Amino acid sequence: MAAPSPLLLLLLLFLVLAVSSCAAAATGAPAVGEDYVRPPAWRHRKALLSLFPWSKKKASSSASDPQQVHISLAGEKHMRVTWITDDNSVPSVVDYGTEAGTYTTTSQGESTSYSYLLYSSGKIHHVVIGPLEDNTIYYYRCGGQGPEFQFKTPPSQFPLSLAVVGDLGQTSWTTSTLNHIKQCEHDMLLLPGDLSYADYMQHLWDSFGTLVEPLASTRPWMVTEGNHEKEHIPFLKSGFESYNARWKMPYEESGSTSNLYYSFEVAGAHVIMLGSYIDYDMMRAQISMLGSRLILPRLIKRGHHGSSCCCMHHGTIAIGLIRVKVTV
Repeated sequence: MAAPSPLLLLLLLFLVLAVSSCAAAATGAPAVGEDYVRPPAWRHRKALLSLFPWSKKKASSSASDPQQVHISLAGEKHMRVTWITDDNSVPSVVDYGTEAGTYTTTSQGESTSYSYLLYSSGKIHHVVIGPLEDNTIYYYRCGGQGPEFQFKTPPSQFPLSLAVVGDLGQTSWTTSTLNHIKQCEHDMLLLPGDLSYADYMQHLWDSFGTLVEPLASTRPWMVTEGNHEKEHIPFLKSGFESYNARWKMPYEESGSTSNLYYSFEVAGAHVIMLGSYIDYDMMRAQISMLGSRLILPRLIKRGHHGSSCCCMHHGTIAIGLIRVKVTV
């Protein structure tokens, strides 16, 4: 008997997902007093049936306007500015300066894009600017036009204020969390995994980028991957294509071989962002990087899972046991 075509398998998969989402939506929250049981990941997808991976992104006022703007450290005294445009002709340039409306320097960067199933991303721009002064407010615009943004660089020494969140997602609790962060003075945000809870649903990356832009465009967001950053559909190749394209971190600047783990210096502290879902052949390199830095003072380590972890979640079997032993 002939094997079923890939198109038929894909249609059957979407049918199963649609039925599963309907069943999940029909299940209510536990009553007051009952033990809380973490719901399946898809329970929070309010519009799963109408927003499959090919759904169109929400249109901005102009195809050339910067969308989903966020910044991250890019080596000593440098910052990476990332944004997306629907117009592929927009140049990957950032104009910036220390006075509002006055841009004394222009930096040029690179761009990328990707496709997943029937989804195609906009043009993703990455521009590194600097050298920058510490503890200074900079004003900038993306693509040579459009609205003005501003950010503040971290201080050169302690005190340093870090906002640390995880499993941010896109629910009503996300808005509450972002509002709390906004009310607190902080120099940088660390997000060790599960940013958008997009899984394979690419439009959720766009809505997440829009959701966090008001904060992520004003302070550097340093992130690493979690399990919900990984695209995983049966019969298709798994990976972190969307995460790597959209959230480029300073892995090359820190000597890492992968965007999934890296380290950086800030205000005299050394921060290590570990990857909990890297391929086995990269694990040795990550452990070596960790071991070489354990002797440093003021060391901060973040990762989606602990260095020794057997995690049960989403009603599945344990996703793995990670044991790391480093001798220094």
